[in-house]
Amino acid sequence: MIKTIHPVTHLNDFHKDDIDFEPKCTCCPTGRSGHRIIVTEDSLYALGGFNPVFGGYTAPVNVRGHPLFKELWRFNLSTRKWQLLDDFHSVPPTIASHTIAKVGRWLFLFGGTSIPFGETPSSALYRYDLTAPCHAENSGQCDCDAHALRGDEVATIRNSNRWHLIPVAGDLPEERYGHTMTMSFPDVYIVGGTSGYIYNSEVFHLDLRAPMGRWTKLSSDADPRQPVGRYRHETAFDGEKLYVFGGGTDRDAFSLVNIHTFNIKSCEWGTLKTFPDPVHGHPKPRKCHSCCHYKDDVFMVGGVSGTSTTNETTLFNEIWKFSLAKATWTKYSATLLVPLYFHSADFSPLKGCIYIFGGVTNYREEWVRTKRILSLRVAVGNLLELAWEVVCKHVGNRWDEADLNELGVPFSLQARVF
Repeated sequence: MIKTIHPVTHLNDFHKDDIDFEPKCTCCPTGRSGHRIIVTEDSLYALGGFNPVFGGYTAPVNVRGHPLFKELWRFNLSTRKWQLLDDFHSVPPTIASHTIAKVGRWLFLFGGTSIPFGETPSSALYRYDLTAPCHAENSGQCDCDAHALRGDEVATIRNSNRWHLIPVAGDLPEERYGHTMTMSFPDVYIVGGTSGYIYNSEVFHLDLRAPMGRWTKLSSDADPRQPVGRYRHETAFDGEKLYVFGGGTDRDAFSLVNIHTFNIKSCEWGTLKTFPDPVHGHPKPRKCHSCCHYKDDVFMVGGVSGTSTTNETTLFNEIWKFSLAKATWTKYSATLLVPLYFHSADFSPLKGCIYIFGGVTNYREEWVRTKRILSLRVAVGNLLELAWEVVCKHVGNRWDEADLNELGVPFSLQARVF
């Protein structure tokens, strides 16, 4: 069952369930697409995104008239409150169709594009310290000596105590966006993407064992089994092979009947024949979907096929499960409340839930960017987490009144609230 998670600041809003709900507030992010999220045991982090009809309620962004959200937000899954962690002045500029990953206290960002799309892609790798104290929100300039102000078009991050540009050497990949990043720390794998003009299926490996990372190109353009170049695909990793799901170009979306695989040891491409759902067959070709990998299963959410330039698009509200062990597709009976693409999703093993934020849908014959958070339980969660969810539901927005010690709540869970 799909659930909508409403921020506590808007629980009493009459229109909170509307697809195009966009309150005039600064307490939560604006509807967006092309962003990325990461979910931890207690938080959902959302970086970047785009909305071409952004009216602007967050002053630092609106002052510059940007529809690109140079922001990092944190949503507390216990209190259900949003917090703006970092804003326009500090966040790197290429935060649309980028990739992020979390290791320990660090959030990693690779690639992406700014505006105009395709003219400002990046191949830089940044890391961000999630434990650093927050800078003041909505301030014209931070009081941190190393916090760099930047212009509208070009950003330079200089010695920020939060965002760090990681030094790299070797076979550097070209600038790109719409790629995938798989992090099995200290190994990082990049697959595909586009410069805005050329699509590729290149596979790069980054070794982060040394103070300076080293890039190596693993794939060969001479490999006859290398798939067609693509972007906005998804990738899963089983420790030996990378599995590439769908993707496309500005005009095409690619099939999911056969899954392209890349063996990181032999550095060779292969093809995995998949078996259809006995009732629903194979999922239709798609791009701009999301995939979450848990154990031997990959959960695929939403997506779009075709091209918006000719209005020949099909939006998907489906949820599919692919078994890496059996190569079988299974379609879930549950569906998204509305079709979505250019959204972002991540899986929480402790909670057994997929969390989905934002994305594009068609509502009342208009393209709308949503700000909804959705959750879907696809696995059995940790019993402590399940009990904590019940406590959070009943406390609601009355944390100041609740005596968590008297309720016997462990300090590890109490720390999520304060």
